[in-house]
Amino acid sequence: MPKLSDPITIRGMEFKNRLAFPPMLSMSSDADGCPTEKTLNVYETKARGGAGLITYEAVSVEPDIFMERNVTANIGKDDNIPAYKKVTDAVHKYGAKFGMQLADGGLIGFVLASLFGAKIEPRGPSSVDLLHLTSAYETMVASWPDVLKQTGAICKEMSIQDIIELEDLFAAGAKRAIQAGFDYIEIHSAHATLHSAFMAPYANVRTDKYGGSTEKRCTFLLETMQKIREAIGEKPPIFVRLSIDELLPDGLKLEESKKIAKIIENAGVDCIDVSQGNMIRSPYGIQIPTYFDHGAFIHFAEEIKKIVNVPVIGVGRIVDPKMADQFIQEGKADIIHLGRQLICDADTPLKYFNGQLDEIKYCMGCLQGCAGTCVYDAYSGQNYTELTPSSDLKKIVVLGAGIAGMETARVAKLRGHDVEIFEKSDKVGGLIPLVAMEYKKEEFMNIVNYLTFQLKKLEVPIHLNKELTREEISELKPDILVLATGTEATIPTNLEGKPNVLTQDEAILKSKPIGKNVVVWGLGAYWKGGPETAITLAEQGYNVKALMGSNTTIATEMLIATGRRLWILEYLRDKKLPIYTRAKLLDVTEKGVKFLDENKNEQFIEADTLVYCGSRITKAKKLKKHFEGVAPLIQLIGDCKRPRNIAEAMKDAQTFVRKLK
Repeated sequence: MPKLSDPITIRGMEFKNRLAFPPMLSMSSDADGCPTEKTLNVYETKARGGAGLITYEAVSVEPDIFMERNVTANIGKDDNIPAYKKVTDAVHKYGAKFGMQLADGGLIGFVLASLFGAKIEPRGPSSVDLLHLTSAYETMVASWPDVLKQTGAICKEMSIQDIIELEDLFAAGAKRAIQAGFDYIEIHSAHATLHSAFMAPYANVRTDKYGGSTEKRCTFLLETMQKIREAIGEKPPIFVRLSIDELLPDGLKLEESKKIAKIIENAGVDCIDVSQGNMIRSPYGIQIPTYFDHGAFIHFAEEIKKIVNVPVIGVGRIVDPKMADQFIQEGKADIIHLGRQLICDADTPLKYFNGQLDEIKYCMGCLQGCAGTCVYDAYSGQNYTELTPSSDLKKIVVLGAGIAGMETARVAKLRGHDVEIFEKSDKVGGLIPLVAMEYKKEEFMNIVNYLTFQLKKLEVPIHLNKELTREEISELKPDILVLATGTEATIPTNLEGKPNVLTQDEAILKSKPIGKNVVVWGLGAYWKGGPETAITLAEQGYNVKALMGSNTTIATEMLIATGRRLWILEYLRDKKLPIYTRAKLLDVTEKGVKFLDENKNEQFIEADTLVYCGSRITKAKKLKKHFEGVAPLIQLIGDCKRPRNIAEAMKDAQTFVRKLK
């Protein structure tokens, strides 16, 4: 059987290996839909890192742009060709094959525009209820039904002339893509794009040649394929991306998708890119949270591969190249997409093929910032900036071995500085080990494991169980003292000292007794709020009586990470967990929790324990004043400066060290 490192030939074109970067929106285009320097960084780093094939993110083929500040890619104009040629030239330098995915986002664009206050006309194969077609947003955004009512929008059924004109635009866009140096074309017919909507029985209830049977619902795609082939000639391969299972009760399922796969194979498709999910109804099949196992959807590719004779691409939370290689060798797919893993570490292919497994930065599945840069490194991806040696070397002492302190030390050492870390506890990672103890979040430790390995390799001393005094720091004679001591959990002053009120940290660590019946306070995300802590406690067998907080919505920080957000909200909904927004906490007694609801009515819930997942505090100012004078420069980093998130902590560390001379 072939291996991940083996070449593969598609329609006479050889691809150097079978590890691929899928089309993922970077939203980095300029106002004309052309690639920018940020876009170039995205794709050149993936090519330099060793990926065998790379597919450019979904590109519109329509010449008119509907928003004033467009950040989506566009190949609807001849004028855009030269800008794309610069990107293809850069990618080809490294021997990768580069394709362009052509797409009409269908109702996806309508949803996003509506959320940001813009107006576009929703269109599709049929005039079907928009609330049903966008059901994920009814769950995720409480105001979504009202938004639809206010706009008065209905899904416009496309006329045959509309369809033909769009097919022609796809063909013209494909021709421009080939002229710009792209090697192959992919048609996006998955995830609720317009082509996939035509194939979905719940979205397409037409009675003409474009609707009805499975074969007829494929007509739009088949005509698009035919026109593209006529436009680009015989040599370039044509890929099609399909949602083999939309993960919906009334959506496309495997058995019907097998028929579709055979239909498009017979029509001349050269490669089938197998995916799953629907961006506006089941996005957890696309933005896959850690609640799904790695490779959870590879069986879809495996089943399609059994019935077709063209190459099949598999995808779905595959971050380990060893797993990808195993899937190839087991014959489950011919090519494997590693999307978020290559955003996390673009050099994953070369590291794997060269046997440098310990060097790989593994994605931790946080789904934060993937469109721009990975939370690991603010100067990667779109913002790729080479790290250069320092000219003025310093002795740097770091207090705190959380991720901000560790990253400060790592980057400083790489730049040539003398660094050591002192940590008052017996472990590294700061809050991350705590976060990783929550339900299905073990992989958050990937970032700690990576930093630990790198610091060991760089021979940066980490002194555990060591809280330095002012005198001890002075004796070290540092040029720079970095305070990366993180934050502490708090509870409201009026609840202090109550044995049945626990901080989030105490509840996760089980450092204090927790009663059977629990109320969780806090509606935000990660350690700033309670939804995932409530789920964790529920999964551990506690009876979570309610989730409440002062926010107006739940898990507000995860609005963009729709896959994670939807999974959490559906879990809470299915468990029928009472949720109170705009609540005001009044008191906690031995019998329960007293609070005001959003209507200012006093409520009481019987409970043994309140788990308070509220704000955290830093002692930064006090520490900085205490250590004043022990070093020429004292710098606050990460949460020590201000409680924020992983991305900001890592960015703080990188930015500070990169600015040193």
